[in-house]
Amino acid sequence: MSAQFQWEFRPRWVASLEKRLRGLLKPIDLLRRRLTRGLEVGVAAQEVRRGDEVEALATISSARGLGNVEVGLVCTEYYARYSEGVDPDDSGGRALSYAIAHEAWLPVDCSPGVQSVRLTIPTEAPFSYEGDCLSFRWEVVARGRRKWRLDAQASHEISVLP
Repeated sequence: MSAQFQWEFRPRWVASLEKRLRGLLKPIDLLRRRLTRGLEVGVAAQEVRRGDEVEALATISSARGLGNVEVGLVCTEYYARYSEGVDPDDSGGRALSYAIAHEAWLPVDCSPGVQSVRLTIPTEAPFSYEGDCLSFRWEVVARGRRKWRLDAQASHEISVLP
């Protein structure tokens, strides 16, 4: 039985679990967000269309230790791929991977308070989509670039309509 045939008939709960775990594919980002203090990000509109602007609101409560602060728009593509087996008796199977489909960053003033930034979603960029083998997830992200340490990072998911 081929590995593709095996995965075609997997139980529904496996697909559901894979969808929930997609956001956890980048453990370094989870660590960054956990260590982030004094930086938050929000949006004025939760749903936007391609070609429109989204207003990002970065709230800096304490600039101490943040470094240079940037606000950006990031689209991450999650996709399924075939993974070769490690052992001779391991046939391999489906693995989830990710890649950045689009990102754009703008610097903001690092003073305490609310900073407003307008970011444009490109017309040729992918729209938000969640499928079994391919997904596109959009986030507005605020990050504090720190030397010799993990960047501080806060994010807010948005939905990009076609």
